[in-house]
Amino acid sequence: MKKLGTVMTAAFSLFMAQPAQAETMKYAVTFDGSWSAATHPLEFPTGAHFSGLIGATHNGEYAIFIDAGSATEGLERLAEGGRHSPLDQEIMAAIKAGTAGALIETGPIKPVPGKVEAVFEVGDKYPTASIVAMIAPSPDWFTGVSVNLMENGHWVDKKTVTAFAWDAGTDIGTTYKAPDADSKLRVSMNGAPHFQKDGQAVPVGTFTFVRQ
Repeated sequence: MKKLGTVMTAAFSLFMAQPAQAETMKYAVTFDGSWSAATHPLEFPTGAHFSGLIGATHNGEYAIFIDAGSATEGLERLAEGGRHSPLDQEIMAAIKAGTAGALIETGPIKPVPGKVEAVFEVGDKYPTASIVAMIAPSPDWFTGVSVNLMENGHWVDKKTVTAFAWDAGTDIGTTYKAPDADSKLRVSMNGAPHFQKDGQAVPVGTFTFVRQ
């Protein structure tokens, strides 16, 4: 009986030591870029397009952009030139550090208006998805959202978020095709008249997240 009790105790201890399986969920995100000459007529540029989307799933210790925060080199390159590098490297570094879970990327939307879609996975550790894209051509203007896909302990089935224009604060240009002029301002909602109507910001699109 003593031997049996020892075996049962060991087996019970082994069972209790097994780590809980992390829950993951697959989502599709569709960016519907509505920015066009019809919605934003002021000086609407030739060759208008959105760069490819780039983003990450992450926890509260990582962010691609923060209102009133400083743009990273990766965000600067994305907002000024539509380039995914080195933002993709910054995201991969966050994944390695344990603050991000996955890299999200798509091709560009060209011409506009148009749509693009990406499929990705989120998990308990990385429930937030942040995604950005350059508004091109522009000095340093971009659009983006940051969305927590878990609400009240449950994964949302569908969530649509309105997308507005942002200013990375890395260039002081005030028109779509202004010459390069570096600055060290903060990230902010874009207050240029190109994205305003009657004192209100005009959306440039929507991001819709659908649980698969």
